[in-house]
Amino acid sequence: MSGWKVPEQAIQCRVTAIGRDWLIVLTGGDKESDHHIGAISTIYRDLETEEPQVMTQSIPGHKEHLLTEDMAQEAAQVLNGNITIIAGVHFDHLKKEQIAAVVDASWQVFRSTLYKHLNHN
Repeated sequence: MSGWKVPEQAIQCRVTAIGRDWLIVLTGGDKESDHHIGAISTIYRDLETEEPQVMTQSIPGHKEHLLTEDMAQEAAQVLNGNITIIAGVHFDHLKKEQIAAVVDASWQVFRSTLYKHLNHN
């Protein structure tokens, strides 16, 4: 399995405008039934300080919050409004280097989708 790669189209991302706010959904896995909600992060501006604040909820046993928090902060640099990111990606029996490949692929899909969306609006 040392030559394992994330299968093409195994990870998907959608960016949806909700009024002036944004919902980004990142899902994926070996099969569609593996898609799930592992973590949710929302970034918003504090009403008093105007500083960005991130709130995250993670389902116990899931690690997607390691993606959603940083992705929310990156999306906030290019999108106005509140941003919520939902992520759930699952592949069975991965080794450490394979998990790193899934994380890299997740970032690539997220960035590609985000910037395609920006270029079409």
